[in-house]
Amino acid sequence: MKRILQLLFVSSLTFFPARSIAQFHTIVKDNDTKATKEKTNNVPKKRLDEEDYFFNYQDSVAKKEKESFAKEVKENTDFFNSTIGHEISIERDVPLFVNARDSLVFGLIKERMSVCLPLDFISINSGYGFRRDPVSKCERFHDGIDLKCNMQHVYSMLPGKVIKVEYSNKGYGNHVILDYGHIQCLYGHLAAITVHQGDAVFAGSIVGISGNTGKSSGPHLHIKIMAGKKSLNPTPFIAYLNKYITGLQDKLAYVRFGTRPPRELSIASLFEALDKYRVAFPKIVVAQALLETGYFTSNVCVNYNNLFGLRRPSDGAYYHFNNWEESVKAYRDNVQYKYRGGDYFRFLDRIGYAEDPTYINKVRSITNSL
Repeated sequence: MKRILQLLFVSSLTFFPARSIAQFHTIVKDNDTKATKEKTNNVPKKRLDEEDYFFNYQDSVAKKEKESFAKEVKENTDFFNSTIGHEISIERDVPLFVNARDSLVFGLIKERMSVCLPLDFISINSGYGFRRDPVSKCERFHDGIDLKCNMQHVYSMLPGKVIKVEYSNKGYGNHVILDYGHIQCLYGHLAAITVHQGDAVFAGSIVGISGNTGKSSGPHLHIKIMAGKKSLNPTPFIAYLNKYITGLQDKLAYVRFGTRPPRELSIASLFEALDKYRVAFPKIVVAQALLETGYFTSNVCVNYNNLFGLRRPSDGAYYHFNNWEESVKAYRDNVQYKYRGGDYFRFLDRIGYAEDPTYINKVRSITNSL
C-alpha cells in the first residue's frame, strides 16, 4: 500500500511539473548549493536598490522561460526519480499548476487593490497649515487640505472601518471618519454619504459624493488625517500613495509585457522631454501639466498617462497613452501645431484650451514660480 501511494505521488508531480522560480518555489540540489556558495564567495557583492533588483529578477525569469520545454521536463523527471540529497523550500503558497509569472501578477494586482486616491482628479485648493479663513476672513489653522471637486465620487484611500457618520450644516458638514488602523481619515463637506457607521470598506469603496455642506465657501472635499488626537498633513500621504500606485502599475506592465516602464515623471524629466521633442514655451507647458494633473497626482495622469487633459473631439473622452512621453508628443502635434506666433498665453485663450475662465491666470502664476 505504501509503495502504491509513493507511485501516485510521483505520477501526480510528473503530470503537473512546476516551473521553479526562486521567489516562489525553490528546488536546489545539495551539491549545487555548495558549488554556488563557493562560486559566489569569490565574487564581490553588489548592492542593488529595490527597483533594480525587481527588474533584474524579472529579466532572469524571462531568460529562463526561453529554455526549451523538453529540457525542463527532463530536469524535473531526473529530480523526482530520487529525492535524496535535495533541499526544498517554499517561500509562498503557490499552487503547482499556477505559472509563477501569473502568481506575481496576481500579487501585484492584490497590492494595487489595497490603495486608492480619494478622487479621480486631484487638485489642491487650500493646503495644510495657517491661512486666511475664507469664511471668517481671519488667520486660522487649517487642519487638512481642500481638494477641488463638485459632485464627484469620493473613495476610501485604504481598507478600513467607518467609525463615524455625521450629517450637519456646520463645521465639516456631512462627513465620515474612517479608521485605517494606524491613522483615521475624515472626508468632509459631502453632498451625500453612501456608507453607515460600522461598515467595513475596501480601498476604492465609494464613501460619498463631494459637495458644499457645512462651513464652506464653495464645492470641495476636505481631507483631514489624524493620528490619535493630532492632525497630520495629508499632502505627503497622498503624494506617497500616488507614487506607490504608479510603481505598482509600472511593475505590472513590466511583468505582463516584458518592457521596462519609461523614466520617472518629474518636473526635471518633463523639461527634458519637452526639449527632446522640441516643444516650444517649455515653462508654460510644464505649468499647464502641473495644473492639469494636480502636480502629477490626477487619475487621468496616473492611469491614462495624459499630462495635458487631452480629449478626443468625437466624444470628449480622455486620450489614453502608453507612457507620459507620448502625451508630450500629442500636445506638440495636436495643440502647438496651431500656433503661428505672438503671446502664447493669448494663443491658449484664443483656442479655448480650458473652460475655466481663470485658467490662463493660474498657468501664468505657476509659470512664474518655476
